[in-house]
Amino acid sequence: MAKSASRFVIEQFGQVLWIIVQGGINKDFAQRYSDAVRAAASPIIGQPWIRINDIRGWQLGGPEVIPPLHELMLWCEQNQLAHSINIVSLPHLQTYMLNQMMAAIPRRSVRHMLESPAATFALLEKLQQPLTPEQQDRVEQLWQQLH
Repeated sequence: MAKSASRFVIEQFGQVLWIIVQGGINKDFAQRYSDAVRAAASPIIGQPWIRINDIRGWQLGGPEVIPPLHELMLWCEQNQLAHSINIVSLPHLQTYMLNQMMAAIPRRSVRHMLESPAATFALLEKLQQPLTPEQQDRVEQLWQQLH
């Protein structure tokens, strides 16, 4: 079975949402993604939480993806997002797109740009939100499923 060109998965580990995005995105995909992240985060927004976006497989999108993702970023900032950790493969380009999505949104969270899950696991340790070895294995399984 062929893999879809654009997909995402979301896994919750306590107060951590781990999201993996694969492929190019359009406005419809961005809206589905936004709705899914809000639904997945809703049970944990009563206290600070961490969103990890593994976007190494993200092939970006046109300007039409900015509005739904901008609304998602606003919602996250209004709902106690403490840290936004982005695992990137194209740091300059992906940082530019993330900055566009955050334009004019007051930032309460701390943004981290990392280049590997291993660096993310280490940061989670420092933030006192460590993942167990089984949870780390699950992250690797999710990555493999999409790739």
